Amino acid sequence: MFYRVSNAVIATSLVQDLGLDPESLGFLGGAYFYSLALFQIPMGPMLDRIGPRILVTFFPLIGALGSFFFALGESFTVALLGRILIGVGMAPVLMGAFKVFTMEFPPEKFATLVGVILAVGTFGNIIAGSPLAYLNATIGWRMTFILAGGITTVLAILVFWVLGGEKSRDEKIRLSSGSEPKIGVFQSIRLILGSLAFWQIGSVAFFSYGTFVGLQGLWLGPYLMEIKGYSSIQTGHLLIMCAIGVIVGGPISGRISDRHFDSRKKVVLFGLTLYSLSLLPLTGIIEIRNIILDGFIFFSIGFLNAFSLIVYSHAKELFHINISGTVTAWISSFFMAGGAIFMPALGKVIESFPHTAHGYPAEAYHLSFLVCVLGMAMSLVFYAFSKERSRTSP
Repeated sequence: MFYRVSNAVIATSLVQDLGLDPESLGFLGGAYFYSLALFQIPMGPMLDRIGPRILVTFFPLIGALGSFFFALGESFTVALLGRILIGVGMAPVLMGAFKVFTMEFPPEKFATLVGVILAVGTFGNIIAGSPLAYLNATIGWRMTFILAGGITTVLAILVFWVLGGEKSRDEKIRLSSGSEPKIGVFQSIRLILGSLAFWQIGSVAFFSYGTFVGLQGLWLGPYLMEIKGYSSIQTGHLLIMCAIGVIVGGPISGRISDRHFDSRKKVVLFGLTLYSLSLLPLTGIIEIRNIILDGFIFFSIGFLNAFSLIVYSHAKELFHINISGTVTAWISSFFMAGGAIFMPALGKVIESFPHTAHGYPAEAYHLSFLVCVLGMAMSLVFYAFSKERSRTSP
């Protein structure tokens, strides 16, 4: 999660050190998501067949190598390669956790566990806020990413140790469901891609995460500093409020979905409709010059966006448990594709306005943020007609 949004706070340093314009800065931020989204496609079947232990050990080592490349790169090309490798390395991490949850815990706890791991992972977003701004000002962003690569290496090794008993646990599940017919790779592909609900869930995943990471992961940083006049440290504090919102909202939304409502879809629609409304102040319809009020808005954006994670539970319940890894990984590819496309797309909108001595005008950012609101509205209408399987039915 640190890698996903780290470019926002160091955006100014990247522009200065690598000579980037808004479009290339957006593409550099989106490269992580392009590679991660692409590798989600084979990652699902691999998790269903190989299991999380090997994949969540080997691939993050590739991500650590990417962090070193990014840190040492003296050109846009080398930095881009580093971001691509980081995305490849992180591809199985969240989905590997989901696979472990499916193997180890009852289905009625899945959404809560998803919310919990989202909350834990979002501490990476917090580190990518004012702590990263501090590190950037003291040791520099290059040394920071060398340290991040070292930490990633250690964590990959720890995963191999912690999941050491995974094979025996997985074997237990296979024995308990041995009478059920196996679902082949091509059959599972036909089942998933042939479902309209899969595409409806995927669309809301694409827009909910694309808009959120496009804002928190990159464009809110320059907006707060260039338009609102906040310092880099103040900007980091405000971005942390988004992360805190996710940390609080993840477990709460998961708990609400697991315990109090029979419909996953209704919970998603409720939370993401409010999330869309929480983006409206960013479009310039209201003039806000108060850091406390801005902090509350950013907290609300993170808290309400966390409801998007419930779509994993919605999707998983529509398909057989034997292809749960494939389903959740492919839904995740929509999330990551949203981040990959929205970062540079918003940069393109901003760059369409004339550049001034102090950056781009407020209207450029307001229009790009309005695109986020409209995209969310369209995806929610499409998603509202998706089918779901009642959890009270046999």
